[in-house]
Amino acid sequence: MKRLLVVLVALLLAASAQAQVEGKWWKRPRIVQALGLTPQQTAELERIFAKSRPKIIDLKADLEKKQFAYQEAMTAEKVDRKEVEALIEAREQARAQLQKELSLMELDMRQVLTPEQREKAEALRAQLRQRIQDRRRQLRDAEAEDEGGAAAPPPASSPRNAPRRSPPPNP
Repeated sequence: MKRLLVVLVALLLAASAQAQVEGKWWKRPRIVQALGLTPQQTAELERIFAKSRPKIIDLKADLEKKQFAYQEAMTAEKVDRKEVEALIEAREQARAQLQKELSLMELDMRQVLTPEQREKAEALRAQLRQRIQDRRRQLRDAEAEDEGGAAAPPPASSPRNAPRRSPPPNP
């Protein structure tokens, strides 16, 4: 169990450090090179991000507030079903608004890229999804080992000791 805790803390610290850099994927030299982004494209992507970011911050805060209100209502001594239904509806509307804004920002960003760049970006995204799945599998395996169980073997298509790479963009 101690080993699992160490692994989790290490992953959280690494994710937190990378999150600072990964938010602006168009500023990462490896991504710029892989996609062949021009200075004009990076400037336009930055403009789109800067325009959308304040609204996204507000929508995330609204969602958190609504999630908190829902959790408080669910843990109250006496739960009022109608109140909880209204809180669920408000929370899901907030979630939908946030997702819509994120999707529109992504759409605007995609339109800055050429068709070839979009194709490369999608391939990088698929690689990232695979690495995330592999890491989750490794965590589950490590947890099973710590609990005395045998770890499941990794799938043939996903080598465990593959070199780490920076995550791809999320255009």
